[in-house]
Amino acid sequence: MFFTTNRPNPESENTDVIRVLNEFIAGERNAVAVRLLSDLDRPSVRPAKDLWLQIPTDVRLFVTRQMLDQAETNVQLDFSRMFTIALDDPDDEVRTLAIQGLWEDESTAQLDRFLSMLEFEAEPTVRAAIVEALGAFTYRAALEELDEGPAQRLRSVLLDIFAADEPVAVRKRALESVAYFQNDLDVEDAIDEAYESDYQDLRIGAIFAMGRNLSARWFDLLLNEMQDEDPEVRFEATRAIGLFGDERAVSLLLDLLDDEDREVQLAAIGSLGEIGGTVAIGTLRRIVRSDDSVVSDAAGEALTQATISTDPLRLDR
Repeated sequence: MFFTTNRPNPESENTDVIRVLNEFIAGERNAVAVRLLSDLDRPSVRPAKDLWLQIPTDVRLFVTRQMLDQAETNVQLDFSRMFTIALDDPDDEVRTLAIQGLWEDESTAQLDRFLSMLEFEAEPTVRAAIVEALGAFTYRAALEELDEGPAQRLRSVLLDIFAADEPVAVRKRALESVAYFQNDLDVEDAIDEAYESDYQDLRIGAIFAMGRNLSARWFDLLLNEMQDEDPEVRFEATRAIGLFGDERAVSLLLDLLDDEDREVQLAAIGSLGEIGGTVAIGTLRRIVRSDDSVVSDAAGEALTQATISTDPLRLDR
């Protein structure tokens, strides 16, 4: 639907932004021009919002994908205000990409915006993206960087979504996000429920959540799941066990370096880096010389992490 707007004072708007958006309205797809939407100034927000919905849907999708891709490869680009405009887009995929694009915005205002979206958003893929994005805020709550009121509201919303008659993908993301609330029996019960579920995706989500929750009760269970016949289960359990930083897992991780599944191998390498210690570091120093560039690169990153996470005094023992 096309409509006209009253143009603001030219001195109060970014004319490059207006020009580029009009080019997109005409159907042009110019990846270089997308850069001009970075660092949108406040006076340009309103005209940009009005012009955005005049752009054809396929072009809006192109622009949003470009903003997301370019922001990931160039930290100097900031499309946050354009992503915020796109949160109200009528297209489900555009809204989902906009949510992903706002992953660095951990402000209380953004938290309120996401929680408000959940009140009226019906599309499961968009709801899943929102509750996944809320994980950044539960992590802040775990670090006591979020006020008690917003933290408790966030916890309540996520637990309610997990318990509700929602699509499995949405419940899974809600569980993963709420898992950062540690020493919380309701959260642990939710993880237990998902782990015992008949839905494989919920079981996978529960194993992932255990790595975020870090309750000692999950440790032995994860060790067992590292030996499961399903490579997806092994992968998630292997990745989760590393977050415990417990050297009792090292021997099993060494076995998984020869796993038939490449993703499990790489997860084992990453977890050795998370745990650190003499054995892990010695192993990583060996495999960093592998002829397999993927393994070598992963080992190099893990070795850096292991060196940081290991007490230097332990290396002399």
